[in-house]
Amino acid sequence: MEDTITLAMIVKNEAGNLKRCLDSVSGQVDEIVIVDTGSTDETLEIARRYTDKIYHFPWGGDFSAARNFAIEKAGGEWIISLDADEELVSGTGDLKRLVARDKHLEAYLLPLNNPTAGSPGEYNRFLVLRLFRNNGRYRFRGKIHEQVTVSEKGVVGIAEGPVISHKMLPARERNRKRGRNLALLKKAFSDDPQNYFLQYYIGVEWLMLGKPERALPHFQQAYRNLTDENLLFRGPALRYLIICLKELGRLDEAICLCLEADLKYPEYTDVYYLCGVLFEEKKEFQLAIKWLNQAVKCGTPPAIYSHMNGAGSFLAFYHLGYCHEMLGQAEVAENYYQQALDTNPGYIYPIYNLFLIMLAKRGPRLTLEYFKKKGYLGHIDLALAAAGLFFNWGYPELARRCLGHYETSGKRAKEFYFYLGKYNIYSGKLKQGLDYLKQVSEESSFFIQSQILRAVALLLQGRFEKVRSLALELWKNHAARRRALVLLSLARLVEKGGTLSFPQKVRDIDLLETALEILDQCSRYLPDEDRARKDPRLNRLINGLEALIKNNSPRGHLALIEHYRDKSYSARSFFDYKYGFGGNRV
Repeated sequence: MEDTITLAMIVKNEAGNLKRCLDSVSGQVDEIVIVDTGSTDETLEIARRYTDKIYHFPWGGDFSAARNFAIEKAGGEWIISLDADEELVSGTGDLKRLVARDKHLEAYLLPLNNPTAGSPGEYNRFLVLRLFRNNGRYRFRGKIHEQVTVSEKGVVGIAEGPVISHKMLPARERNRKRGRNLALLKKAFSDDPQNYFLQYYIGVEWLMLGKPERALPHFQQAYRNLTDENLLFRGPALRYLIICLKELGRLDEAICLCLEADLKYPEYTDVYYLCGVLFEEKKEFQLAIKWLNQAVKCGTPPAIYSHMNGAGSFLAFYHLGYCHEMLGQAEVAENYYQQALDTNPGYIYPIYNLFLIMLAKRGPRLTLEYFKKKGYLGHIDLALAAAGLFFNWGYPELARRCLGHYETSGKRAKEFYFYLGKYNIYSGKLKQGLDYLKQVSEESSFFIQSQILRAVALLLQGRFEKVRSLALELWKNHAARRRALVLLSLARLVEKGGTLSFPQKVRDIDLLETALEILDQCSRYLPDEDRARKDPRLNRLINGLEALIKNNSPRGHLALIEHYRDKSYSARSFFDYKYGFGGNRV
């Protein structure tokens, strides 16, 4: 058989990722070789379900040594190298067809998507050399951020697919790996101080750890010393250098760099996008619009450039909308926000700005109809965001309607139970709200919040003993004890009136924040008029919360004043937004 392909991997404690990775190569490779460097979880058990070619390699702090050991065990004519937290994206290309396409090529650069946020479509795209012939000529080099190098000209192809997708790890795990990488990179750099690829990688680790001041000199060195023969690295070094300067507030320096790059790399979309954002930060909105429009005109740049997905589309549309909004051009802004959402509904931020424009222009009910007509409520994250906006602006019934058509099943069922419970309760549908909240299990991250909501509903129903029982159950959870104490106190105040303060030893910020949070949400309680007239407990609940806050400590009085001052400011800001100082803006 010609053009056989081996997947060669090194793994350690990857039980949470390995199955997904191996499933993604099904039908794409002929052989799987897995080299384990010391797993203590179920990694090997999972690996055995896919291959019997499993080997052990003692970890010595050298990634290349482990990867090259895996290559030595490979029997395929081609090798593809993946990490366990990566996968081939289905439908983006076929490895077999790719390697059969051109017999003269020795290796391929494949696109790799590295997510930058939790929402779909937000990722950086790089080209990585991961597919190469198994002819003994190609090996990994470098103890960390190891690479396969091909010195011969004209034998490396650039493939549009299959695309490799890197899984976004939890923040704690990401930071742990970055700390490990930094230690290895510093050691490697001390041995080879003229290696500007290492400078680039050190800069990346510092920037991703939120230390742009530490990253900046490394990107400066990498960008200054790498040539366009290494554009795969010089391009992202330029982009990250601009981002570092922006994060450090050195906006004019970053803009000068963009002006230079515009002349040298006129096809590099990301430069125009970033420069637009820089001018936006300087509140020079007309200039920002000019650069952002050029980013849209460029679209996706040639594959050789590292690219922030959306820089020429939905991200640029969002910032164009914001700039026009700041210039008082609400209708133009509305159009750009719509384009951003239409291009990538998973990027939810434009809906916040669009909501304010529509609320000022049409009012709350027509805004909801507008969102329905545009299909925004058909996307889960947009529906949740819209519901949250309606609730925060005092329309709990409209918030409930945003979610009413969703089935409460699947992986996000508990989340929907929580929000449907919340919005039903604050729109006066107490029984329905309680029924939803009962479905939120104790294991859910929404459980404690759901119990507080249940208590509010029970207080409004006058079921004080039930509130006390619920609060005593919460007391068993150490993290929820302050909240339980607030609920017990509220039950007494709403039932019997009077005054109540906490003992000095339990007066703390947690109590204050819990009471303020409940007060803030109760101020959005908006049942129908008939129910409101029959609901005297609401005033007692709000009065009880205010009493708890004021009696908590002298700080409580100030916090309560600040709470109502913020509400007044929000109302005044929206009035100014809608009417301006010289007439209607929209």
